[in-house]
Amino acid sequence: MKLGDKFELKTFENQVRAYYDDPTIKKNINEYLRDPENFKKTIGYVEGPPTMNGEPHLGHLRGRIIKDLWFRKSTLEKKKMEFQPGWDSQGLPVELQAEKILGLTGNKSDNLRKVGIKKIVETCKKLILEYNKKWVEVDSLIGMSFNYDKGYWTYTDTYIEREWKYISKALEDGILREWFRVVAYCPSCQTSLSNAEINQSYEQVEDPSFYYKVKLKESATFLVVWTTMPFTLITDELVGVNPEAQYLTLEVDFKGKNEKWIVSENRVKELMADLKIENYEVVDTFLGIKLEGQYYIHPLIENIPGLNDLSSQGKIHFVVAENFVDVTTGSGIVHLSPANGEEDFEIANRRKIPIFVPIDDKVCFTKDAGKYQNQFVRDVDPIVVNDMQLTDSVVKIGRITHKYPTCWRSHHKIVWLARKEYFYMIDVLGDQPIVAASKVNYFYEQPKNRFQEIIREKVPWCISRERVWGTPLPIWKCTKCSFKEGLFSRKAIIARASYLPDGETFELHRPWIDEVLIDCPKCQNKMKRELFVLDTWHNSGSAPYSSLSDVEYDTLIPAEFLTEGIDQTRGWAYTLLMLNVIFKKSPQSPFQSFLFTGHVLDDKGNKMSKSLGNVVDAKSLLTDNSVDLIRLYFIWKSSPIEP
Repeated sequence: MKLGDKFELKTFENQVRAYYDDPTIKKNINEYLRDPENFKKTIGYVEGPPTMNGEPHLGHLRGRIIKDLWFRKSTLEKKKMEFQPGWDSQGLPVELQAEKILGLTGNKSDNLRKVGIKKIVETCKKLILEYNKKWVEVDSLIGMSFNYDKGYWTYTDTYIEREWKYISKALEDGILREWFRVVAYCPSCQTSLSNAEINQSYEQVEDPSFYYKVKLKESATFLVVWTTMPFTLITDELVGVNPEAQYLTLEVDFKGKNEKWIVSENRVKELMADLKIENYEVVDTFLGIKLEGQYYIHPLIENIPGLNDLSSQGKIHFVVAENFVDVTTGSGIVHLSPANGEEDFEIANRRKIPIFVPIDDKVCFTKDAGKYQNQFVRDVDPIVVNDMQLTDSVVKIGRITHKYPTCWRSHHKIVWLARKEYFYMIDVLGDQPIVAASKVNYFYEQPKNRFQEIIREKVPWCISRERVWGTPLPIWKCTKCSFKEGLFSRKAIIARASYLPDGETFELHRPWIDEVLIDCPKCQNKMKRELFVLDTWHNSGSAPYSSLSDVEYDTLIPAEFLTEGIDQTRGWAYTLLMLNVIFKKSPQSPFQSFLFTGHVLDDKGNKMSKSLGNVVDAKSLLTDNSVDLIRLYFIWKSSPIEP
């Protein structure tokens, strides 16, 4: 190294880099790392793959620096660490970026109609390779020690076939289930979302605060109900009260009329003040259980033929007394829309009440919704309020600002929607996941407690997505008798195929795999693939097995050490552990230790995120500043779990 008269760190750095890039030096280093005689043992590693839908920024550097430091530490300790990168290359983030590149600004249906599946898929393949070049360039600048020749991509046919092994085992053990239930659904992306995705993206939003009244069928008394989603009156089936709470019957002077209203005792003073009603009198006090089973009249029933059919049969539109009803908000009385609410759905299901879902994949009302058909559900809010005005059923309409889940990519308000999806029934695993999680070293109590609490929730995991670019769900369904069959390898698909338009070397992606037909063994009619792809977290979470060979998986997993950001307690770390328990059929984690790190924040204290536009470009930072100082700063500045 030649030292000049000036202390110029970038000059020194470039000299070191040139020395390191010398082919002879590279050859010597690689020969040393490949020689097992230089190491006491070999340990595994699985890279938490960054998504190839954008360029690396400052927020990515902290984790990569810690990963590389662990590799260097392990090497000095005579541990041969199989240190290869991973590239997350499928899923909604990549697909949305492809739509952006193609100039598509509509929803999923509009975009597919304009360009088709194949164009979007080919654009996805192209963009991930382009972004990968930029990631490798930044890795080179920062001095990452990855073996890029052995890096894994989550979109390859080889990876997909191995990922299907998890589906096969889950189906075999009764963990995978097609299930009709309420899921979080993004109207823009037109796909379901998992609980993990929803918990990542709550935002302050403004919604209606709508008080309305419905008349009890056998009396002149009204129930005063509160909702923030007027459109759900179209799927309204029940009204809920708390069985153990006190309710009051009031005589009120409302708009020049004397009426009897029922509201929660807890809310009467605040509610009357909010409604500016001074003249009212309590005429009865009773427990909510007294209202159980009493029928009410839906004010808009004549507008909604599908709902009218169920109501005329006495199957819906009565009061249910349930402990989940919160008597400290609204009027203490809620309406239940089983098509659009998780608890509402569970109550209707338990009581064997039919679920009315007049909503299509575009989140528009169908013909069963009568007057409201062909309209996006949230656009119907003001229409419903206006129609309720015409029936003299509005008590008050206002606005409320509250936290509500949004799509983590489109930032569109999600809609809770009853649909048929494929789920991993996590409760079937019993205590195996928490037993596996309890054996892991987390270095700090706070992330440990957070992660283990999430594991204990045992929430069903919706693994199916109604999108294009992802690992296809390898299940075929008969077009006539609905018999289903799983085919979990290319070989199995070819053996069963009765129509193979692209030959035996077809790509394991949409649209090519969608065209493969098989004959139903039950009725001999054609079977088509279920048009779902897998959750992108399933794709990356299968990496311990999907990215390695059988021998490597058996010898290198569990990995000694992994690290990612704290948000991965609900993301990658969660799916890694769940999938490994499913795969091994035992309480075994794929990692011995996991360091959850704090996020890199901007100058306002917000997490750096591409979607927020508050990131610092990694390449510019590393080009203009001393890389060694940047590495030192991230390691020295604070505890890993601090932002």
